[in-house]
Amino acid sequence: MGADPSMMDLKLAAADGPARVTFEPGGTAFTLDAEEFITLRLDPVLAPSVEINIWPNGISVWLPYPGESDYIILDADDHEVARLW
Repeated sequence: MGADPSMMDLKLAAADGPARVTFEPGGTAFTLDAEEFITLRLDPVLAPSVEINIWPNGISVWLPYPGESDYIILDADDHEVARLW
């Protein structure tokens, strides 16, 4: 797919063991095994408004401005697996 220079990527990894990554407010979730990751691709203007909370076995990602922008979720092979809003 190749990186779009107008977008930025945030890598979300399950470094210490299995983790569930949930994108809010929509509730889209992915389960990652240890050392697996997914990437959130978004407009860099929105990045300061993204809230990421981490706890044992989970990551919650709160995305700003529902409906105003696409958020693309990529797997470790850079393939799109979801598009939010």
